[in-house]
Amino acid sequence: MERAQQGESVTDRTAGRLVCVYYRVARADAPRVISEVREFQRTLGAAGGVNSTEVLLRFDLPSPASIASLPDARAPSLHPAEPPVADPGADATLMETYRLSPPLPGADPDAALRAFLARLETASLPHASLLRGARHVELFAPCAS
Repeated sequence: MERAQQGESVTDRTAGRLVCVYYRVARADAPRVISEVREFQRTLGAAGGVNSTEVLLRFDLPSPASIASLPDARAPSLHPAEPPVADPGADATLMETYRLSPPLPGADPDAALRAFLARLETASLPHASLLRGARHVELFAPCAS
């Protein structure tokens, strides 16, 4: 792709498109939903227009104790804090990713994308009642070099 001129897109929307779907479920339901998503992802492949898939579980990084964060000159504790006990009713955020194959020459890339998104929507129906809040679908494309 040539260097983008002002007003032109800085991405190639047809090559290497990435579909990301994220949503929240109860932590206790996460294993079931992950299993259902992985089963759906196993049905996909290059013939279905998908190069790779993943299902990810969001986690929070622990905050390390910092001397600078102490209110006075006390030394930080050498004993690590007890790990927090996971609340089974707390939310777990899941993300599904789908790296789409470039469309075949002469094919309408938007039609192929719409067909894939419809298939994805249908596959999400079995666990729709477990969602806590909205299900988000976002599309990404590689930046032009």
